[in-house]
Amino acid sequence: MSLFDIKHQMPGQRTLQRAMARNRIPHAYIFHGPEGVGKEMLAAGLAQLLLCESPITQTLDAARKTDEPVLDAEQLRMGCGTCHDCRLVAAGTHPDLHLVYRQLHREHPEPDVRKRKGLTVGIDVIRHFLIAPAGLMSAQGRAKVFILREADLLEGPAQNALLKTLEEPPPNTFIILLVSVLDQMLPTTLSRCQSVPLGPLPTSFVEARLATLRPDCPEDHRTWYARACDGSLGRAVRWADDNVYDVNEQIVHSLIQSRPDQLPMTVKSWTEASKSLGKDFRKRDPEMTEAEATRRGFRTLFQLAAIWFADVLKVSVGSSAEPANTAFAQALSKCAEEIDPAQAAAAIRRIAEAEYHLRRYLNTQVAVESLVGELSHVLRGDPIDVL
Repeated sequence: MSLFDIKHQMPGQRTLQRAMARNRIPHAYIFHGPEGVGKEMLAAGLAQLLLCESPITQTLDAARKTDEPVLDAEQLRMGCGTCHDCRLVAAGTHPDLHLVYRQLHREHPEPDVRKRKGLTVGIDVIRHFLIAPAGLMSAQGRAKVFILREADLLEGPAQNALLKTLEEPPPNTFIILLVSVLDQMLPTTLSRCQSVPLGPLPTSFVEARLATLRPDCPEDHRTWYARACDGSLGRAVRWADDNVYDVNEQIVHSLIQSRPDQLPMTVKSWTEASKSLGKDFRKRDPEMTEAEATRRGFRTLFQLAAIWFADVLKVSVGSSAEPANTAFAQALSKCAEEIDPAQAAAAIRRIAEAEYHLRRYLNTQVAVESLVGELSHVLRGDPIDVL
């Protein structure tokens, strides 16, 4: 995996190349951005370069395809792709490349740790699979690279335990944290890492990749997934696998038809949909409890509601951006006529606030009932207040 196999992430790639050119590579990076935009691919490319026994240099315009803007004559460094180390990295078996993730608690030597649910990255995982091996000599003698998936799920004690290693790592030790929700990281962790932001992927690219990865997905569904997922290929693939297109139809219908006097029926409908999505979450992640799976299902429903109001806002202000819910064009136009743009924006902020509460494990039922009630008032043209 070359550093430049990743598409549409030129700013992040340039940040790494400039560090290479100056021979001033930070020992700790945070790659942050939406899920499924290439964070782990970029980290693997950097690891390959750091571990390669004979890195190569090419000019940027010679190594890139012509589907992205480039700067002439810029030099880039990358792993050769053919040496023994590069082949080990590609196979995922390099002894100096350590992939750390929350489910590693199953392989911890302590039975009590193995019995726990791996919903977060705990301190025991960090100590055993990152801090301890970071203090050992590298097997091949060049470098050690640690890639920590879902670093935004690091528990507070785990982040605190990692601080000394981030600040004063052993020589030639590099740590890359992959983060989707940056505000979950402690300021002390952020201050010790070089930030590399990765942005959303172009909608056309997501749709084209989805056609390749999920060829059985209908074209109109692919278009909706690409537009609804905000440039996240990973989310688009996951939503296609979970058939979220049909769930979205259910949620949009419930919003269009909702009235304050039908609140219990609407909440029941949303609860059933969230539990259905939760079953798919648990199939992918057996560590997840039923309650947590349902909570994440509700978060998906909140995202679908936000997409609807964002579409209403686009139509209301005459935005050139294409709405995701083109299948509901008539209902979109009707809502855009009846809802003030400021209230549509307030509804989106209220949804974000409710999703924030769910991420912090506050009362799910109260959050859902409160949100559904407020959204039904918005759709009637009643104002809501959001701080």
